[in-house]
Amino acid sequence: MWISLGRSNFDEDCIKGIQQNYPQRQIWENKLYMAYRYMIKDAIYKHKLNEDEASMAYSDAILATIHQIDSNKFQQRSSLKTYIFKIFQFKCIDLLRANQTQKSGHNKTEMLEDYLELLPDEQQDILRMLSVKYEVDLLKTKIQAMDERCKTIILAWGEGYKDSEIAEELGYQSSAVAKTSRLRCLEKLKKLYHIIRN
Repeated sequence: MWISLGRSNFDEDCIKGIQQNYPQRQIWENKLYMAYRYMIKDAIYKHKLNEDEASMAYSDAILATIHQIDSNKFQQRSSLKTYIFKIFQFKCIDLLRANQTQKSGHNKTEMLEDYLELLPDEQQDILRMLSVKYEVDLLKTKIQAMDERCKTIILAWGEGYKDSEIAEELGYQSSAVAKTSRLRCLEKLKKLYHIIRN
């Protein structure tokens, strides 16, 4: 009986495929992405992340792996599955830490609401309307400051376009790629917005 302790045929084929030129490379990148996609559901259950967060972390892990393979830095000490899993776990932990940090920021909002409760109703309404106007203006300013692709994606999504429609319009291969790009852009916007607010 023969037991293979090395890389699988899939690993070897995938590494060779990713090191080729397009369109062959793109086919192997997609195969790699699809091969371990079940990790997303595992992360949703294990780390209590939402689907978008888990998908983004998984996409980042795949992109990091592809970069390592492409630059000949993947040393093949482990299988692709193990390598991706480790990166994915670290990305999930980073998201958990970021979520925890954001939760601490919600206390400031709750304190503001407590102070508003002390004011008469009419003044509360006026202050809330001013606050909403300020937040909307701030978001618009931050969106306009983003790169053209992110601005286009966020504005299209804000107008109700689906990821599949955005993918078609911007030339992405699939709606999954458009979704990942959208989530990254939203994360950038969130960081820009969060920096200003704190």
